[in-house]
Amino acid sequence: MSGWDWIAVMAVLGAAILMLALLALCCRFGVGAESLRKLAHLGTGLLAMSFPWIFSSLKPVLLVCGLALMLLSAVSFVPAVRARLGASLYSVGRSSHGEFYFPIAVVILFWLTRGDKLLYIIPLLVLTLADAVAAVLGSIYVKVPYEGIGGSKSVEGSVAFFTMAFFAVHVPLLLFSQLSRPQTLLVALDIALVVTLLEAVSSRGLDNLVIPLGVLLLLHIYTSLPVQQLVYRFIAALILLVLVLLYRSHTTLQDTALIASALVLYASWGAGGWQWLIAPAMLFAFYSIFLHDSRLIAARRDNVYAVASVASAGLLWIYLAKETGSQALIFPYTAAYTVHFALLGWTLSVLRNPAKSAWKHGTILLLKCWVLMFAAYFFIAGFSRDAAWRALIALPVCGVSFALFCIFEPRHTGLYSDNGWRWLRQAVLVLLSTAPLAFMRGTP
Repeated sequence: MSGWDWIAVMAVLGAAILMLALLALCCRFGVGAESLRKLAHLGTGLLAMSFPWIFSSLKPVLLVCGLALMLLSAVSFVPAVRARLGASLYSVGRSSHGEFYFPIAVVILFWLTRGDKLLYIIPLLVLTLADAVAAVLGSIYVKVPYEGIGGSKSVEGSVAFFTMAFFAVHVPLLLFSQLSRPQTLLVALDIALVVTLLEAVSSRGLDNLVIPLGVLLLLHIYTSLPVQQLVYRFIAALILLVLVLLYRSHTTLQDTALIASALVLYASWGAGGWQWLIAPAMLFAFYSIFLHDSRLIAARRDNVYAVASVASAGLLWIYLAKETGSQALIFPYTAAYTVHFALLGWTLSVLRNPAKSAWKHGTILLLKCWVLMFAAYFFIAGFSRDAAWRALIALPVCGVSFALFCIFEPRHTGLYSDNGWRWLRQAVLVLLSTAPLAFMRGTP
């Protein structure tokens, strides 16, 4: 690190402390808690945008963000420091770790962009401007709220986020990139739509990490696509979102979980193609056949954690398929969704009758799910003998995974938990039990 880097580190930290002190002073003069938090959000975002111009390497960025995390920890856990500097961060009365995620996101961005100022600035612009405007307008003009983890959001806030995200991407690309005008327009529309959905499903400040990294990933993908592909992707995202929301009355998913489902379907299609869309789409469309009581649908008990659990193994297999170029991984991909399909059906079935036997009713249910999912796999594989053989092998593997869940997953008064730990255990179990199928040879 050079002498200038040390000076810049001290200047940035001094500016951050001064900003927190001024916001604490504003709090004493009656400025609202949400306004203070968003001013802090804007201030730190604008400060972080200066890093490519004032720091010469990653080391000073690591240092300043590390010191910032130490300062935030002091504000969080030392009462004297919190009383003097914490008004803008802890007076809103809701649980959030966004202030800790933000420095981590800045370090990762600086490292991944490797001196490309445009790629670094655009994600921070989206996070800084779109999130602040959405929070302010969403709190003022709440007419259509929707439920999620840790509280509710509003359609008005999401529309404001989409609008600001579009301009935060479009204007810099138009002025400082070599993309054509139609490309910049479509790239901005595609990114704005996807990150708006990401923001909608994020909670407890996780958007401070997810949004900038998501924008960076999408910039790499979309700026390399031709105009026609960009149009297709925007239309596909809209269609999937509309279809999922229209299907709302046939699911147990909360509103943000429905949005997360649309994101999973879009990612599966966008990254893998139509073949990789079939399994998650079938699960989403048909798991409701196990709902024989309208009261179960009205309960809307399943949140984003449930969607993340069910999609985790599938998204991992898609990523590995892209990295290795092996379409054969659609086999463990289908098996993973088959097990999740059966487990969802089983846990919903026992809601109506907690005394049901897993060995009698569960076995029949698993067979139904296996037939449905692997009939689609057999079609994708071209009705080959190899595909039929692999489908037969998948059945006992899916059965073992289903049995392990029924044996080891705790039940209370006959029912399964729907908390985050249950969904994590289910995700790990399904991934580990179906992973050996990836070593089978042959391609569909």
